[in-house]
Amino acid sequence: MSFASVALCPALEEFVNFPRFGLNLDDPILIFLNIAESLNPMRVMESDSLASVKLTIQSIKGFFVKKQKLLYDGRELARDYVLANEKLLRLVIKLSDLQAMTLGGKAIELFLERSRSVGYVKQKLTELGSSALYDGLTLDGEELDDDQRLVTDLCKNGENVIHLLIKNPSKDFFVEPLAVNREIELTSLLKELISSTIEGLEKGNAPMKSSDGSGGAYFMQDQSGHKYVSVFKPIDEEPMAVNNPHGQPLSIDGEGLKKGTQVGEGAFREVAAYILDYPMTGPRTFSSDQPGFSGVPPTAMVKCLHKDFNHPNGYSFSHENAKIGSLQMFVSNVGTCEDMGYGVFPVEQVHKISVLDIRLANADRHGGNILVSRDGNDGQIVLTPIDHGYCFPNKFEDCTFEWLYWPQAKEPYSSETLEYIKTLDAEQDIELLRFHGWEIPSSCARVFRISTMLLKKGAAKGLTPFAIGSIMCRETLEKESVIERIICDAEAIVSPETTEEAFISTVSTIMDRYLDQYSLN
Repeated sequence: MSFASVALCPALEEFVNFPRFGLNLDDPILIFLNIAESLNPMRVMESDSLASVKLTIQSIKGFFVKKQKLLYDGRELARDYVLANEKLLRLVIKLSDLQAMTLGGKAIELFLERSRSVGYVKQKLTELGSSALYDGLTLDGEELDDDQRLVTDLCKNGENVIHLLIKNPSKDFFVEPLAVNREIELTSLLKELISSTIEGLEKGNAPMKSSDGSGGAYFMQDQSGHKYVSVFKPIDEEPMAVNNPHGQPLSIDGEGLKKGTQVGEGAFREVAAYILDYPMTGPRTFSSDQPGFSGVPPTAMVKCLHKDFNHPNGYSFSHENAKIGSLQMFVSNVGTCEDMGYGVFPVEQVHKISVLDIRLANADRHGGNILVSRDGNDGQIVLTPIDHGYCFPNKFEDCTFEWLYWPQAKEPYSSETLEYIKTLDAEQDIELLRFHGWEIPSSCARVFRISTMLLKKGAAKGLTPFAIGSIMCRETLEKESVIERIICDAEAIVSPETTEEAFISTVSTIMDRYLDQYSLN
């Protein structure tokens, strides 16, 4: 049906006289409101004006007067038109600002204002209990994935009715990228990561839950089912989160297992670590797939649904049960640093991880989250850092670096590494994360500024990773680290009303004094 109509014609006479309506043609004028193939009789008087008819339709069906257009013989009736003396009129009411949407697959009709968004349409489907039936909408083959797009934009020729197709999948899963900023286009590497994950699921290769770690992590398989392509970590299955699969107690105050972190933010930190681990040339462009300086595997935020994830309250295929989390490329390896002696690790491989950990104030760097691989024919050892859900804390209390106790950490940084460190800019990085949709909390941003400052200043003074890391990490659980003492000294000097810029400047001055002492030693 292409429009809502009000119609009368002789062909309806038999229908009109049907007893159940209690109406007959002796009434002055009969109008049938035809919506969704349902006839609704309405009586009007010969003396009724067009305005009064519209008011009657509004009172019966709720179509506002200002949104109605009455047509007779193809032309719109004027405002002051008086209904003719004829007993049978054929009128058509077109709803100028209402949109009847017929959604294919299942007979669903929606009437809504043209100014509504595609997101509103999806919301209405959810309210109608239809969300479990679709994983998207299309119009003439076009995916309607922009929730901000207006319905009026879909009416290319001013139609009053458009037909949307509900994607009603036979599959019981989906994986889709989650981008806060729609200006961001995924790189080809991230697109391939998501695509290969979907292909594996389409072949029936279910996610494999990892037995390691304290949070939910799932290995996603390729089409063959013989190798992994990615690792998915849902935010609701993080340690101390509501659906943690290992039965950990819920966090009482929202703090994570590591001091200064928050439950439910691990996936953001995983993605942020990849974003900020840019190559020597600087932050990646959308078309760049260059590996980062420290080698963090490509990571994206996604929305994912599968029955084999942890669903304590039961599973059903619906967007409400979809999980948000990080999807990281799986890196083939021969084990972790825990599985072999650290003496075989190349100095530059240890140093690249030290740069990342110091810069991001990593609160969870241990041998088990550094993968060991062998590259090329010569079998060169490559270290890959993973598990960055405890980076960007709002305090330094739990910062721990496994590599701090390896002899490689006492070697000086190479000229290439020093050049990379020199280019780092905390303010630029904070803005980059904001562009990607993560407004890093102010307390975390402060720690990030200070940790980046420490790395840059320490490296410039010729300090080794060991020396810089020792300033950041506590010697014992009870003894504050040097960086914590520097912050306390700064807080004792400045007033609470001091700007962040002034506070960081004070920290910088105090840090210089401490670093001078380290340089002398």
